[in-house]
Amino acid sequence: MKDMYAVKCLYQSKFYSIDNELLDETPAWEERIILIKALSMEDADLKSEKIAKEYESEYVNIHNQIVKIRLYTIVDIFATFDTNARTNIEVYSNIFNATEEEVEKMLYVEYPIE
Repeated sequence: MKDMYAVKCLYQSKFYSIDNELLDETPAWEERIILIKALSMEDADLKSEKIAKEYESEYVNIHNQIVKIRLYTIVDIFATFDTNARTNIEVYSNIFNATEEEVEKMLYVEYPIE
């Protein structure tokens, strides 16, 4: 039986001119959690990158800028208790602006156990 796993992904969006020149050094970021069905944690790990990369895209926004959304990293994969949900469903999304250095600090902060 397949179990349900939540996959927390981090995407980076960069903005380019129609001539493909980078417009701003500070990208936009999106945290996104999706649900996937898998046989085990190892199976979820194998499936997660493929499924997460399906969200990558490029489009022209209303300001005539090319927006390129790319998977930056998979932050975490964890088992859930619900095994009946459909697979590849988004359950959370948060978009924010930060430099890559600020994001790296956020990803690798170690919380002390008191």
